[in-house]
Amino acid sequence: MLVPGGRVVLSLRHGPIPAGRRMFEVSASETIESAAGHGLTVVHSSELEDPHGRAGVRWSYLGLQR
Repeated sequence: MLVPGGRVVLSLRHGPIPAGRRMFEVSASETIESAAGHGLTVVHSSELEDPHGRAGVRWSYLGLQR
């Protein structure tokens, strides 16, 4: 559903799952591999600690282009 040259930005949360929330563990590398299978390439990849200071939480940010 992404036009050629189109971009999508994703943030992936890693760490403990808060009570009452439903989340599924997925790595940045898994997501990149899956995206490549759909014709997307990585234009940005970074990982940062949680900006709110939650223990054990970190984020992966991916920019993908078709």
